[in-house]
Amino acid sequence: MKHAKKIIALLLAAVMVLMASAVPALAASKLDPSEGPAQKAESILYRILDKLIDILVKTLNMLIPGLNWTGRWPTAKNYSPQYFYEGEAAFDTEVQPEARWSAGFSTASLIEGLDIMNGEYYMAGTLEPFNGRVPVEVIDDMAVCAYALSDGVSGTVVQAVIDGYGLARGDVLEIRKLVDDFAKANDVISINVSVLHQHSCIDILGMGAPLVPAVFTNPAYSLLNKDTDDFVGGKNPSFMKHLYEVTARTITEAVESMTEGQLYYGYADVSDYIKDKRDPQVFDPNMSRFRFVPDGDADEIWICEAGIHCVGLGAGPDRITSDFPYYLKQYIKENAGADVVYVNGAELALTADYALIDVEETEINTRMKAMGETLGQKIIDIDNDQPLDPVLNIAHKEVAVKAENQILILAVREGLINSVVAKDGLGFTLITEIGYMELGNKVGVFFAPGELSPEVIWGGATTPDKSWTGDSWDYAPLAETAGVETALCFGLCNDQIGYILTDNDVRSIFTENEEINASSYHSASTLTESFESLLAAVK
Repeated sequence: MKHAKKIIALLLAAVMVLMASAVPALAASKLDPSEGPAQKAESILYRILDKLIDILVKTLNMLIPGLNWTGRWPTAKNYSPQYFYEGEAAFDTEVQPEARWSAGFSTASLIEGLDIMNGEYYMAGTLEPFNGRVPVEVIDDMAVCAYALSDGVSGTVVQAVIDGYGLARGDVLEIRKLVDDFAKANDVISINVSVLHQHSCIDILGMGAPLVPAVFTNPAYSLLNKDTDDFVGGKNPSFMKHLYEVTARTITEAVESMTEGQLYYGYADVSDYIKDKRDPQVFDPNMSRFRFVPDGDADEIWICEAGIHCVGLGAGPDRITSDFPYYLKQYIKENAGADVVYVNGAELALTADYALIDVEETEINTRMKAMGETLGQKIIDIDNDQPLDPVLNIAHKEVAVKAENQILILAVREGLINSVVAKDGLGFTLITEIGYMELGNKVGVFFAPGELSPEVIWGGATTPDKSWTGDSWDYAPLAETAGVETALCFGLCNDQIGYILTDNDVRSIFTENEEINASSYHSASTLTESFESLLAAVK
């Protein structure tokens, strides 16, 4: 019986890996069950198939060893936060007499000086069944940028933004650990690490691993209690330690470079360059800019945000590039002299639309460069800046999100993704976090731990007649709950729990890509309720 279970587990592992590899290729049909009885029947069939796959992989998760078998994960009852920065207990509404904006900036390459062509680094972007993709060329760079911001009263907020596909919260905590003493000594009350979700960078999440070797090797390694650095995975352990150190140093340098000045907020309409591949058609049409103008001779610091996937070379390239954000930052520096931190927003299925980018593709980076320069000029041309009073508020909250996607559960159990996990009965929860920052009592920013559906922020969610589940989304938009003039999102921040779909808009992994990479099918409601309770506590 014992040997039979092992054989079954191996067979299930092989089937699961093949299915995980095949499903993204199949996920092309944009089925709308509201179009008629045939489409409704087809959607029911897909949901049955989804359930069968879920049962198959859930059985696999029950049969083969993983990190949750070895006592490495706490129970939900015994979980204790580490290196979690709560921010403020209460928000200010008035400008304090001593309040004054100050900001700092720093940046560094993550690949300079490394031999990244030696075959020991995998690319991110797509699932790989047998062999991970190794880079064959470096087109530009893979870097980290950081800003530090303070109103002189509430403490300092820092955010590092990394060129990469995604970063799990366990890796974020490693970075915070390195700067913890410095943060305490310098009144840093909020440390945030986000990524720009380029598919064309070295894997720092873990999903670029060769899946078949991982599924057959890591269960044994977990039972032997080997260090996860020895596991088959998508991440290079030495590169991850290098990333921690460089990011931590960039954060400290940003704080140490802070100077006083004035902060402004403005925006530019870039809707012509954004394509929404998934209904409902909801997205922020603007690229936002926080513009810090120092009192002295230092360069201006611009914090720019828009929700756009970085897939200029497609989903699974073998060339390293940080895509259009690299050229956007370079263009602004050369033409406006400003240091730029670019942040990805609520991007769900939003990509750059190159229809208006008229260039001859004589070089592989031409389109990305043209897009970056086009958006960069839009930002430079902003003429609606409004000054923000020096009032900075920020608060964070840990959130337990029930893990439901069995394929991603397997990836976490086998050490591919460094999530923060707590056991919850026979299942487990991801311990993630959200944040909310207000600037000048006018602009509110939601820090989302993944790729957020824009309608969660701004409304316009799928209606019951268009929904696969037939349900409605009954939550108020986060922008309405925040009650500010302008609401934004800083996405993929402090964790990567995948796509955050409204609960009533979860479709099939056979018709969509987003469902494949969603850790939970109730993450949007969980995070929305947590946001409401966070605001109730501080405002």
